[in-house]
Amino acid sequence: MSAIRNRWIRPAINLAVVVALLGALSYLPPDTSLADRQKTGVLKLCVPPRYPPLVTGDPQQPGFDIELAARLAERLGLRLAVNALSSIGTDFNPRNWSLTRAQCDIIAGGVADTVQTRSFLQTIPTPIESGWVGVSTTERLPAAGGAVTVLPGTSGLDRLALSGWLRQRGLRVIPARSPQHFVELLASGGAEAGITERFLTSTMALPAGARAFWLDPRFPPVRMALGLWKGDQTLKRAVAEALEAIGDTGELEALETRYHVESVEAAP
Repeated sequence: MSAIRNRWIRPAINLAVVVALLGALSYLPPDTSLADRQKTGVLKLCVPPRYPPLVTGDPQQPGFDIELAARLAERLGLRLAVNALSSIGTDFNPRNWSLTRAQCDIIAGGVADTVQTRSFLQTIPTPIESGWVGVSTTERLPAAGGAVTVLPGTSGLDRLALSGWLRQRGLRVIPARSPQHFVELLASGGAEAGITERFLTSTMALPAGARAFWLDPRFPPVRMALGLWKGDQTLKRAVAEALEAIGDTGELEALETRYHVESVEAAP
């Protein structure tokens, strides 16, 4: 009898838990994120001061993410307000960027669609890819015992996995303090190759003959993204639909061409 009773008690408990959760959901406040933006008529975009080609600082050609956000805002019938905040990118963890809802509806300009980012923000991936790249004149890393300089950047790529992989290969790592230091180590021969984020190389005057290449199949490129606050479901849904519409009209592809960035399919 006890076995029969237990067989029925567990499903009953599970059903009661589901009913209780559904009931609790009915007491949650409604999501007014889109309605609030429509009421003010403004969509606030937070970006770093510079992260080429996504954010350039040039009013004539402001960057892929800024022009994309402007088109999204237009689709939503809103005016785009761009807030350039120096705190973005000061740390690889977005939680440490000290951003608030009062400043930002969307965060862009170096937001990678990674597990770490998604623990803090909702993300809408764009077609643009970043990831770990190597830099050398031979388009390969040195053999075991060689020296590589590493400039991690701030997009939230997996540093621990990279560190373990470099140890397995027996490479000596020289941390770079800045893009300039990274280039100096390569130019002087202090490092035989370098490793950094893809888009950081676009700001560097690399030594003659040095080229960037995707690092290794174990580190596939990751999508860049637009970040929205968790819970802003109606706004996220509207932005995602507007992004899809922009893709259907060819505007997205035109932006990729304008800023010389490859889509997921075209990336090397």
